[in-house]
Amino acid sequence: MSAVKSRPRFVHVVRVVALIVSTVITSCTVTVICLFEQDGKMGYRFTQWWMAFNLWVSGVRVKVIGLENLDRSRQYVFMSNHRSAADIIALGIALKDFQLRFVAKKELLKVPVFGWGLRALGNIIIDRSNHVQAVRSYAVAGQRIRRGISVMVFPEGTRGEGEKLLPFKKGGFVLAIETGTPIAPIIVANTEAVLPKKSWRIESGDVEVRIGQPIETAGVPVKEKNRIVVSVRNAMDELMRGGEPSRSESATS
Repeated sequence: MSAVKSRPRFVHVVRVVALIVSTVITSCTVTVICLFEQDGKMGYRFTQWWMAFNLWVSGVRVKVIGLENLDRSRQYVFMSNHRSAADIIALGIALKDFQLRFVAKKELLKVPVFGWGLRALGNIIIDRSNHVQAVRSYAVAGQRIRRGISVMVFPEGTRGEGEKLLPFKKGGFVLAIETGTPIAPIIVANTEAVLPKKSWRIESGDVEVRIGQPIETAGVPVKEKNRIVVSVRNAMDELMRGGEPSRSESATS
């Protein structure tokens, strides 16, 4: 993986301006499109233009390893580590053949304009302080899975640092088990160098998305969720170390 390349200040300004302007345009457009469709599938395809455009402007390349592990005709509960806001774009491009909805904290709805698009697309909004609301949100996510949508969960619940995974939250695992949806473990590498936490300085560089073998949940009782948690965590630890899988595909802006 190539090193991140630092650019002059004006380059970073151009990238941030492009990100803001394209986000406003995309959020407004998606909000309108989603008024005329139930699940926001056409609106999501429009957001993929936003993802690809910002990768191109930023000079970021996404390499995908293990895409052959997935059946593109199925839905998944994808579970990934979380190190940077850039994870969302990298994952959206890596999994471009899937309709993704992200589990997101309710505070993001307060971001001007962006929050409109986030809600319109039917992303899964979680109130961390309200367990009852969180359960309802995951129930809605189950309905979307049955209509052909995959769900992206960051089981750590927040952005971590380095190669050590934080403790996992259980909500996404219950969702997968109750809907009988396989869990696809994923590791995203190097996004924290492209866009560091609490920074607007976007650097050029390579990002790697590693996809492991899906873990089936059909027939597993909810009371055995801890066994699934351990299996997913072990798979993600292995991917973090650069283990399985061996073949690769590339998806670039």
